[in-house]
Parts: sequence; C-alpha cells; structure tokens
Amino acid sequence: MTKNIFSLPLSLGLLFCAASVYATEQEQLAQAIKQLDAAKLSLQRAAASAKVSAKSREYFDYVAARQDISTVQEGIKQYINPSRAIPRNPKAVRSLKEDYLNLRSQ
Repeated sequence: MTKNIFSLPLSLGLLFCAASVYATEQEQLAQAIKQLDAAKLSLQRAAASAKVSAKSREYFDYVAARQDISTVQEGIKQYINPSRAIPRNPKAVRSLKEDYLNLRSQ
C-alpha cells in the first residue's frame, strides 16, 4: 500500500517526461494539472484502502496531501490564466504542509 504512495512522484515524473518535447509551456502545464488530478485520485483510492487502526501510532495525512496538490494546481492555473496583471500579495500565498506523517496523541 505505501509503495504506491511513495512511487507516485516517480510515476508523475515519468509521465511528465513522456510528454512531447515540442509542446508549449502552456500545454506542459495543462498536462501537469491533469497529472496532479490523477495523483489526487490515487490518494483517494489509497485512503479508501488504508487500514489504520486506533492503535496505530503513525498514519498518512491524505487530506493535507490532497490540499497541497490543489494548492499547486491553483498556482499553475493562475500562471496559465492570470486574472489580473497586478502583482499578488506575497502574504496571501498559501504554503504547503509538505509533511504527511502524523502521530496520534497517546
């Protein structure tokens, strides 16, 4: 089960490299958004099949991982289709959680 989760970045990298080298930046970024959608679906399937008991000390934070993927997708979409030419407020930028291993309180 965890092998699939951790091989996801490798799979995404291979898919991205397999895209045409002649595609435009916009096309490559649109493809990245589709691949991130596939990653969210993989996380959803992994979460559905996860066997986490109340006794488990560690567990994967699927919600945070999906939220981070959505954040990256939104950033790409804003770059592809900017809604305005005014620079964004750097304080408004969301940060990624990046750490998906959670520990249960004992």
